[in-house]
Amino acid sequence: MVTLAQLRCFLAVVGEMNYRRAAERLNMTQPPLTRQIQALEHAVGAALFDRRARAIRLTPAGAAFARSARRILAQTGDAVLDAQRIAAGDTGSLTVAFTAASSYVFLPRFVALLRKAMPEVSLTLREMSSPQQLLALRDEQIDMGLSRPPIIQPGVASMRVYREPLCAVLPDAHPLAGREAIALQDLAGENFITYPPVEGVYFHGLITGLLQAMGVTVAETQHITQTHSILALVGAGLGVALVPRSAERVRFADVVFKPLIGVDEVTADLLLAWRTQNDNPACATAVRHVTEALRDPAWLT
Repeated sequence: MVTLAQLRCFLAVVGEMNYRRAAERLNMTQPPLTRQIQALEHAVGAALFDRRARAIRLTPAGAAFARSARRILAQTGDAVLDAQRIAAGDTGSLTVAFTAASSYVFLPRFVALLRKAMPEVSLTLREMSSPQQLLALRDEQIDMGLSRPPIIQPGVASMRVYREPLCAVLPDAHPLAGREAIALQDLAGENFITYPPVEGVYFHGLITGLLQAMGVTVAETQHITQTHSILALVGAGLGVALVPRSAERVRFADVVFKPLIGVDEVTADLLLAWRTQNDNPACATAVRHVTEALRDPAWLT
């Protein structure tokens, strides 16, 4: 069997065309080097050096073998570097799921961060609801997820990466559209467009709980899963809505966004979730980069 040590010895002799200088280059004595070359020729089954001449010369078989040996050692070095970089999380692939609303502010910055800090990691993005993300994490279909709380699944860790207030969305012709800010009680009796209790469980619970806590009763309620669809229906004059403030980045010409008065303590949280037993080193590296970025308050502004 041919070993990498034999190949290195062989190429050292080829490079120096002198056993003594090759041994010095390898920090070894000449007899062990000679034995390595003899063992290599025995494993190959052919003479690699012409020993009939006074100077060392390669045989035709030796010249061909030298070309292959250089390629093998180069590929071995590349394989070692690749393995080291994958183990360090500097290369490989990462599959990240995200909710639609997370794409307004956090997701673009998150992607830009990973592309800058981990340029050789291939990033795959998948839009999923929060419940779908937990199932995908469990089934190892994704590495990470940008999800809404709560996350109480065994084997899944998470950290809050973004927090924002809610705001009211009104048709631009609504009587309240001219105000700088509105109180939640101003929306009493309005037709309401909000998130469904299953697909949008987090925002549904947050908004309906807020309405109940403030004693606000709305008229007819329609449940719509995606924030941009809610905005479209508000723009069509079908009702009003409460959405995360980042939805302002979705430009609808016929709606207005208004801050809410007296509900500053009610916020929408976004979590980054991952499996604690994830065997993808890029996942831990991404978590570390996000943790460091969040220490800078200006990162998400």
